[in-house]
Amino acid sequence: MDSKGVSVSANPSTDFSFQDSSVSTKPSKDDFSVLSSDLVSEKPPETTEAIDVEKVPAAEPTPPYTTFSPSRQIAIILIVTAAGFFSPLCGAVYLPSLILFEKIFKTTSAVINASVSVYWAVFGIAPLFGAAASDYGGRKTVYVISLAVFLVSNGLLAALPPTLGGLFTLRVFQALGSSMVTSIGAGTVADVTEPARRGSRMAIFLLGPQLGPLLGPLIGGQFSDESRWRWIFGFLSIACLPVYLLILFALPETLRCLVGNGSVYAGKGWFAIPKLRQKQLVDNNEYPKPPRPTFKGLFSVLLFVPNCIVSFASAFNFAGLSSMYVVFPRVWQRMYGFSGSETGYTYIAPGVAIILSSLLVGRLSDLLHRRYKARNNGSSPPPEMRVDMQVYAYMLAAVGKVLFGWFVLKHYHAAAILIATAIAAGATGMINVLCTSYQTECMPTAAASLVALSAMLRNVGSAMAAAIIDALLEKMGYGWCFTGLAILDIVCITGLVFIRLRGHVFREKLNASNLGVSPLAPKP
Repeated sequence: MDSKGVSVSANPSTDFSFQDSSVSTKPSKDDFSVLSSDLVSEKPPETTEAIDVEKVPAAEPTPPYTTFSPSRQIAIILIVTAAGFFSPLCGAVYLPSLILFEKIFKTTSAVINASVSVYWAVFGIAPLFGAAASDYGGRKTVYVISLAVFLVSNGLLAALPPTLGGLFTLRVFQALGSSMVTSIGAGTVADVTEPARRGSRMAIFLLGPQLGPLLGPLIGGQFSDESRWRWIFGFLSIACLPVYLLILFALPETLRCLVGNGSVYAGKGWFAIPKLRQKQLVDNNEYPKPPRPTFKGLFSVLLFVPNCIVSFASAFNFAGLSSMYVVFPRVWQRMYGFSGSETGYTYIAPGVAIILSSLLVGRLSDLLHRRYKARNNGSSPPPEMRVDMQVYAYMLAAVGKVLFGWFVLKHYHAAAILIATAIAAGATGMINVLCTSYQTECMPTAAASLVALSAMLRNVGSAMAAAIIDALLEKMGYGWCFTGLAILDIVCITGLVFIRLRGHVFREKLNASNLGVSPLAPKP
């Protein structure tokens, strides 16, 4: 004991404890236990904390988003991409022969344009019901039924005598059969792809719908002759059959409320037994099934403000591009003297631009997504980040449309017109990828319905544009008509800015009302 009344005791580990003499120093049983433990182990006391940590039970690993192997994921995406190829192909393959069909069906340009409008109108509305059914009852069932309708309608168009009644009726069934697969395909991609990779995977899927406007006119131009026009529809049937067989025997059901992350297929091969309907194989609490589709539910999805804004904006943009495609035969054949097959080649420029821009913007969008997570301790970025690049895409689209209109009016060189068209088309490709990615992240359990609603508005807009473009050109001319369409693109930017600033508020409200937003949807 020192002069101040404090006792000093040393233990073998050179750790000193100081005790006031006024406090009882009678050693307890616990003190002897600790001391003896230290003497035996000859380790510092800190090791006790390490042992305590080891006793803490390890957290259960989070199940992967999907258990499909990377090669199986790519195979699924390629199959649905091929299926999605036929919807725009069916519309585009028809375009180089519009003038020829006036002669074949003994009618006017306005009536043949009306057949285009009917196709696009049905093409826009039908996916609402197919997508809602696929979000509830399964993807594969809708694939099998819709493509069967497509095959039969094309076969009949190729075989029956040419009548206007038959043309309009079977074009309706063509649209019914081909239109649903695009929106369902987007849902399938969302089923098997985690959000961090969804932009680039969605860009791959959209290659199918975007190759249609590129290859459709090329193929249709080769059949734009009185002796070969039936092969336009015969080709569609023949080309679709192998894809239909792949869907029957190689495409598994992917709807997450039925098969979860795909673990139910573990240990099974790639061969899929055809089933008209897949039973639910997972716990409903883990993968809850969405409510049964109703008109009220569809409108609640449409009236979700961010979805409403991006859907209408993309519809206005797509209507402008569709107007270009509809006037292409008139521009190239009547103003520049091109043949039907040569007109088909002019669609290459906008088609290639759409494909390249979609692939590039999909990869860039995913890169920004991963960088955000790396800088924010693994937290996912808000879906509204997908909106940022859309602003620049709408500006680019407006520039392309203005240039196209005035270049045609001034009868500039064909190359200048094609460059203007490529600018507008490339911007539309960017918008489609970013819009689709945003929607599937915003309301994951209604992915197919969201994409179907956007497709409906785009195609209804295209149908209206095809119906009125002749009158607009007659009143306004090419220059001012396409300048007006460009102004619509600029107006749409204001809606995108609103989503960027307030979109998270609507997502939070939707999440609170349990209408389909994932509880893990990130906040900005």
